[in-house]
Amino acid sequence: MSDPKKRAERRKQHTAEIEASQDSLRQSIAETERLVGESDEMLRRHRKECDDDDA
Repeated sequence: MSDPKKRAERRKQHTAEIEASQDSLRQSIAETERLVGESDEMLRRHRKECDDDDA
C-alpha cells in the first residue's frame, strides 16, 4: 500500500504542474490572440493601400 504522505506530495506536485501548464496555455492563447489581431490590422492596411493604388 502506498504511503499517505507520498500520495499527498504527489497530489501537490501534480496540482502545481497542472497550474503551471494552464498558466502557460493561457499565456500562449493571449499571445496568439495578439498576433491574430496584428495580422488582421496588417491585412486591413494592405487592402486599403491596394484600394488606394487602384483609385
